This record gives sequence, C-alpha cells and structure tokens, in this order.
Amino acid sequence: MFDYTKTEIVAGAFVLIGLAVLGYLSISIGGFKLLPKDSYRVSARFANVGDLKVRAPVKVAGVTVGRVTSIRLNDFFGQAELAIERGVRLPADSIASITTAGLLGDAFISLSPGGAEQDLADGGRITQTEPALNVADLLGRYAFGASTGQGSSSSERATDAPAGSPSAPVAPRSPPPSHPATPEPRP
Repeated sequence: MFDYTKTEIVAGAFVLIGLAVLGYLSISIGGFKLLPKDSYRVSARFANVGDLKVRAPVKVAGVTVGRVTSIRLNDFFGQAELAIERGVRLPADSIASITTAGLLGDAFISLSPGGAEQDLADGGRITQTEPALNVADLLGRYAFGASTGQGSSSSERATDAPAGSPSAPVAPRSPPPSHPATPEPRP
C-alpha cells in the first residue's frame, strides 16, 4: 500500500528530530519549565520597580536562585512575588535590591543575605528593599548640576551659591563690537 524508500524514511525521521529539537529550544529559551523546580515564595515591596519584569532572575552573589513570578501595585508600592529554590535558605533580614545588568541591561533582583538566625518562610516578606535607580533621572541631575534633589529649584541653588562656584550665576557677556573702537580724543 505505502511504498517508501529508505531515503524518504531517513529524511522524514530527520525532519521529526529537527522539529523536536526546535520545540525544546523554544520552550527552554522562553523560560517555560516542563517540571518546575521545587521552590518557595517570598514577597518584597519596592518604592519603584523600574523596568523589572515577570520572569526576571533573582540572584544571590551573581548566581540565579529564583525568578520573579508577579509584580503588582499594593498600597502605592510595587510588590514583587519571588520564587526561590528550596535549597537556598535566606535569613529573615535579607535585603532585596533591583539592579540592572550593565548600563542599559535587563533589571533583576539581587538578594543580600543578612545575619539573622531565622530564615524566611514560604509566604514570608523581605522587609528591607532598595528600589530601582532611574538612570534618566541620575543623568539629568548630573547634567544640570543638581546634587541633592531636595526640592530646591535651579534658580534657588544658583542664587545661594558662593561666587566662583560652578552653579553660581554668570553675568551675561556683551557681544564684541562689530568694528574696531575709535580712540577718544584727548583733552
């Protein structure tokens, strides 16, 4: 009924193997796990989550130990839910910081373990957090000379600055004459 040659069977098997490898790579690069790792969940509240995204890595000393599972607004704070591998026990006074990989890299959560005897339990909360840095705000402060950002405007800083300082007001310069000055007659 079906009369296939050996070459056709080998070609069909090669295509099927190629599709299986492509499917596996698509799933693994996308972050989907067929068998999820055994993990426990903790939460952390940040004043600013910046560009943090769901499935961003959670790292301790640069080693990925978990993922961000959700981000939501809770009482005007960004609350991130983290799934941490069971083998990694975090002290209760650990610090969670949102950092980026390089200047324009993806955001991730960096955990700094504390020294408490008690560990965070499943469903626990990291109370000490450091929000994401806003790179555009930092560049703006540097470019326009704002050092503290305590609500003073640039005109207030300029008038309070001592003479000769970089933020002191500078008197406008008069334009150079368009023709050479003629000497004044002597009396």
